[in-house]
Amino acid sequence: MPHPLHKVLSEGVAFGHFPGAVGLVAEAGQITHLAATGHLDPSRTTPMPTDAIFWIASMTKPITTAAALLLVEDGRLRLDDAVADYLPALRGLRLPGGAPAPCPTVRDLMRHTAGFTYGPFGEGPVHAAYRQAGVYDFHLTNQQMVERLATLPLLHPPGTTFEYGMSTDVLGALIEVCSGQALGDFMQARVLGPLGMVDTGFELSPAQRPRVARPCPAETSPLMPPTHGTRWQSGGSGLWSTAADYLRFAHMLLDHGRHPGGQLLSAQSVHAMRTQQLPPGVAWGEYVDAMGPIAPTVAMGQGFGLGLSVRLDDGTNPLPGHAGDFSWPGVSGCLFWGDPQRQWVVIAMLQAPSHRLTYRARCRQALYGTPSATLESRS
Repeated sequence: MPHPLHKVLSEGVAFGHFPGAVGLVAEAGQITHLAATGHLDPSRTTPMPTDAIFWIASMTKPITTAAALLLVEDGRLRLDDAVADYLPALRGLRLPGGAPAPCPTVRDLMRHTAGFTYGPFGEGPVHAAYRQAGVYDFHLTNQQMVERLATLPLLHPPGTTFEYGMSTDVLGALIEVCSGQALGDFMQARVLGPLGMVDTGFELSPAQRPRVARPCPAETSPLMPPTHGTRWQSGGSGLWSTAADYLRFAHMLLDHGRHPGGQLLSAQSVHAMRTQQLPPGVAWGEYVDAMGPIAPTVAMGQGFGLGLSVRLDDGTNPLPGHAGDFSWPGVSGCLFWGDPQRQWVVIAMLQAPSHRLTYRARCRQALYGTPSATLESRS
């Protein structure tokens, strides 16, 4: 019988939701399932390889957060410092209407309570200002992106509201200032290289580009970065990776910072990533409802640590799992989660933004043996 994860992803190919996909399951550090289905791109000329390279979108965020926590461990950064101490352009931020805003902290960036948003994810005046200013632009450097953000109002006062947005991109710019290196170079030296993530980066080599997985034409996202030639190394959504590479990072989180070469992050830093960091009385921005079961809300039994969503109890969330699960998926369709109770890491790589909620649900239902509804043609 086919593996349940492979069955779900193969059905997605048959429904035409994506040309192909790669699924991976590891238990207690050992890969128990790794399989590809379908084709590398809509032309259907090349079968999908298991080492296909995908735009992982917001699955970039936990990696950027881990990189920043290494600087905290180095003593070059503190979680409760004002962001403007490192990025002076952000001194003097304002709220809608022009009132002065308190300066967000580094911790606010990591837990999305800094007040920043995403321009494409709303229709209000602040979202419109983001779009008009062009802050999500792969022709910018990280520092130029911050300079543009500095001219725009925050959507909420820092520390008050979980608002999904460009906080982790600002964190990437902060890493550059603290490390004295480009974000990609620091990640390579301190995270990607030590973990052996040889196919993960903001820029793909000529030898890697033939392995890039492409979505169906209707699923092509304007948020997807170019495979090469980009100036903006987006700490929030800019990385490309493979299932096997991402397993190395996710299993490091599952194993409290350890990896085959030693200790990458301290157990204390990983604990902070995997435990609730949202302040008491936090509000939630209006886009949170669109996140479905991964929303870090009381109604979903979820919280948010540093760079990761965390499950707070066994029974509230409509999708199966356990208290202590951690995850963060991408708008591209890629997803992963770690289940400490079962010692699982599950990764599904696919490029299908409009069907992402469907496959986040169906992959979990398949792995835990929960019956799922008939697959709809749209998510």
